[in-house]
Amino acid sequence: MRIDINLASQRYEDARQFYFRWGAALIAVLVLTAGLGFLAWRHFQSTAADRKRINEWQDKISNLEQQRRHAEEVLNRPENRDVRDQSRFWNDVIDQKSFSWTQLLSDLEKIMPGRAYLVSVSPTLTPEKRLSLKLTIDADNHENGVELQKKMEEHSEHFFLPRIVSEGVRQNQAPGSMPVTEFVIETFYTPTTPQPHTAARAGG
Repeated sequence: MRIDINLASQRYEDARQFYFRWGAALIAVLVLTAGLGFLAWRHFQSTAADRKRINEWQDKISNLEQQRRHAEEVLNRPENRDVRDQSRFWNDVIDQKSFSWTQLLSDLEKIMPGRAYLVSVSPTLTPEKRLSLKLTIDADNHENGVELQKKMEEHSEHFFLPRIVSEGVRQNQAPGSMPVTEFVIETFYTPTTPQPHTAARAGG
């Protein structure tokens, strides 16, 4: 009878298969590491470019701010006060060019009560560049003024925050005529802006 005895000190293992498996795993890890490294490099490059652009814009803003402060210092000098005041005056005049009397009268006509009449209009620009109107109205009674104020608030897209600031009654100079109620309304006014296609046709 034949008996086989293994005299090796360690259990037999297939070394070739071991190295093949672990080699494949090592290659996969290296590829993944390389991919992650490439993505990290791209992200770093993009971040560096963004930082550069941000720094460039900050420098431009800083330069413009310095120029603005310098210009204000020059304008605020005593010898340049007249030039500054004239500049502000002409800027206000240019802004008021957008004010249309025809459009204002048309907007008022749509909401004016039947027994009320426009006497005068005083447009002014506020420091915030909002157009403010002071309207003097003659009417038969107090209710006409209240009605006009209400229509400005609820039925017009051009008048904002109207308020009656004064009211009084005076005798009409015509013989036999009834007394006239005169009231003053202050309100903000926003003209209608022209539509883009209308402006394009006018320009063409």
